[in-house]
Amino acid sequence: MVKLIMTDIDGTLIPDGTMDINPEYFEVIEKLVEKGIIFVVASGRHMSSVKKVFAPVLDKIWVASQNGNVLTYHGKSRIIKSIPQEWGREMWRQFSKLKGVEGVLDTATEMYCPFEETSMYKILADEYHFNVTGTGGWNQVPEEDFSMMTLYHPQSAENICKELVEDKWKGKLEFLTSGKYWVDIVMPEVGKGTALEEICSQLGISPEETIAFGDNLNDISMIQSAGKGYAVNTAREETKKAADEVIPGYAENGVLEVLKTFL
Repeated sequence: MVKLIMTDIDGTLIPDGTMDINPEYFEVIEKLVEKGIIFVVASGRHMSSVKKVFAPVLDKIWVASQNGNVLTYHGKSRIIKSIPQEWGREMWRQFSKLKGVEGVLDTATEMYCPFEETSMYKILADEYHFNVTGTGGWNQVPEEDFSMMTLYHPQSAENICKELVEDKWKGKLEFLTSGKYWVDIVMPEVGKGTALEEICSQLGISPEETIAFGDNLNDISMIQSAGKGYAVNTAREETKKAADEVIPGYAENGVLEVLKTFL
């Protein structure tokens, strides 16, 4: 019996970086919750964006934002594992030396980037609808606990991370490809799979009683932690291999059709 359903957003439910979700999802989610099934949205997005996409059902669902490192339920958020302040500052300095790279620092409730009016800032503000604040420069780092950092590059974020960033931080931080232009950086053993396990432990649900949906590398831990994992047919090959079943993508409402089977 399925007691918990967890799903990614971008590339799984909707086109990457948009707000264009089929409103029928809200009806189905409400019915699933009425049946006693826990519904969790897991995303690399910040909570400020997730709550806009899922506003009609936000009071009924859990949110594992920032790749699962921030759990929110009924308006209360907590970071599972914070990045040390000195690591965030050093990473920020490293980003500032890389051509074409921009970056984001996340806290449980806020998002910061060095400058406003950049290409990345416009994507975050206009497409993802994030509430993001420019600090005024790479040397201006907020005095808060960091939940996640993100490297952005318009062509090759993943390659830049592998070639220029990851070696210095091996064993200290993990790098999760979350989209074409984005690599999210979190503490080790933090991810959507960790969030799934945390919620299950808190609610007394076994992994065998869960299912998960995803499309990208940052969804693999969630798919593998669930009793049954689904990848959409537009997913990365690595994600498809990790899944138990491949289903149609967002254009065909693949996740929605599977959700209906639990009604």
